[in-house]
Amino acid sequence: MPRGNHAKGGLRSHRRRIGKHLIIAPWIIITAICALVLAGLTTTWVVLVTRGCGGSAVTATVYADPAVSSIIDKQAQTWMQGSPAVDGHCAKISVVPRDSASVAAALAPSWDPRTDGTRPDAWVPESSLWMQLAASRPDAARMLPERRPSLARSPAVIAMPKPMAEVMKKVAPKLTWNQLATQYAGKVWAKYGHPSWGGIRVDMTDATTSTAGLHAVTAMADANDDGDISTAERLSLNQIWQVGAAHPTDTQQVIQKLESADSSSTTAVLKTVSAFPALEQDVISYNQDGPKVPLTAVYPSDGSADADFPYLRLSWSHQTTPGINDDAQRVRSDIARTFLTDLRSATAKKAFRDAGYRDASRRPGPLMTAANGVDRKVPTLPRKVMSPDSVSQTVSMWTSISRDSNVLLIMDVSSGMGQKVAGTNKTKLQLAGDAVAEAITLFGPGARLGLWDYASHVKGDSADYEQIVPVDTLNGTYQGTTRRVAINNALDQLQPVGEPTLYDTVAAAYKMMRKHYQNDASNRIVVVTGSGNDSASKTGLAELTSTLNAGADKNHPLPVVTVGYGSGVDLSSLQTISQASGGRTYAASSPTEVSKVLLTALFSGAPPTSD
Repeated sequence: MPRGNHAKGGLRSHRRRIGKHLIIAPWIIITAICALVLAGLTTTWVVLVTRGCGGSAVTATVYADPAVSSIIDKQAQTWMQGSPAVDGHCAKISVVPRDSASVAAALAPSWDPRTDGTRPDAWVPESSLWMQLAASRPDAARMLPERRPSLARSPAVIAMPKPMAEVMKKVAPKLTWNQLATQYAGKVWAKYGHPSWGGIRVDMTDATTSTAGLHAVTAMADANDDGDISTAERLSLNQIWQVGAAHPTDTQQVIQKLESADSSSTTAVLKTVSAFPALEQDVISYNQDGPKVPLTAVYPSDGSADADFPYLRLSWSHQTTPGINDDAQRVRSDIARTFLTDLRSATAKKAFRDAGYRDASRRPGPLMTAANGVDRKVPTLPRKVMSPDSVSQTVSMWTSISRDSNVLLIMDVSSGMGQKVAGTNKTKLQLAGDAVAEAITLFGPGARLGLWDYASHVKGDSADYEQIVPVDTLNGTYQGTTRRVAINNALDQLQPVGEPTLYDTVAAAYKMMRKHYQNDASNRIVVVTGSGNDSASKTGLAELTSTLNAGADKNHPLPVVTVGYGSGVDLSSLQTISQASGGRTYAASSPTEVSKVLLTALFSGAPPTSD
């Protein structure tokens, strides 16, 4: 059941049209201009000259979460009927539906239109948490605006079949997500007088793809609602994962299960699921179809985080993204800014409210009724917005416990990595090793990891790379110790030597990982490099790219994710390698940035594909 399907028509442009029979004498225009200039009202003159469209057309691209993309697109179509002009150009808006998680992962100066689509000039994620996840990477953070107005809101709630919600409100009138997960999930309804309902089944949606799931997991992890997540709070996620009766990708998968059960009988519904993360609008949308067993939104007593649909005007520059024309980009950005005015109009606000959303101040729309399973006034305050690092760490931790991993880490140990980093007593290689050691602490004991390094003569005259620790489970033994300890020890002992041999190493690593591919796991190769051009490999970039293209298999993805560290990195070649394999390239200019982007490099991406 797609969200946003209750949006109504009637949207119209906020721009007035001048009647076709109205003729304004030139002397009136000149007099008006002089008066405006003398009065210093130059902004009013801009409005006058931007009415009507006579210049060439320029299109600004707005990426919007599918939950609201149809509402925004309808508003854009009506706005364009008024022939708006911005900076002397006919202004157009193209609204692209794209899920928030994929944009958050892709957003970076290295965005490639060939694989990622047209560069967005503005982005409307479902929640600010996706923005914070992107902002955990410094290169993406620099693209995000300080001004982040909300277009609409929908609180994250505990969705329950109505009979179960009525019982739970008596049993736990101030229910929180943590209470549900730790005190009730996995128990039986017989304890509360309803043995026919079976067990208390809590479906935890995937926090890496579902907004409601992300809000629920962060609320449980940040139990004290201080906006940060401590080590102890992060470790509690493992328990939260284990109590989930099922782990669907998103809320719609749960809704579909309920719809199927509801077509059968009331009993079938009550045995399907007891509670799951949802947005308030999901509950309204489901109940609008008149099910046998409606849903009820239970608002967690420790605060509801909102899907707040921030409108984010993005910054692009030729200095960080080759191929960008700064003048043309400025025009597109101005169009996106002008369109925001229309999205905040009374007409647009009504469209959001009519679709089951609240306005930016949480004021209700006509569908906020008890009959639709929601409270007209949200009974709890919004939770604090979590810091980017906390969101990133939570998502990384959730990924590590919810998915099996099969990862090969490759470290550049060429001579350039021996450079001392200003303000520290360590080399680039030592600091990169520290960052990797910290990141792999988030992997569970069953994760499969291995470590290679590369440089010419790294292990004798003919060796371009070295397998230091073979890929296998972290809790397994290797040379008399656990693989986790062996990797950490090896990272401490890396020494810079020789010239970079990246291409030879990636070619060999790709062949090895294809041979040892693990179904139902997240398979990837992660390269950390601080070197420039690869001049020592026998394999050329074109040959390597051809190998990666030939080995690509959408049903068995094996991305090569590259992390470029420092100013001397050949980012263009890294992007070519990553794109050929379905991976991404992340840039880091400091040790702190390496630590941050590594979490994304190691843990981001779609769930693994099953055979």
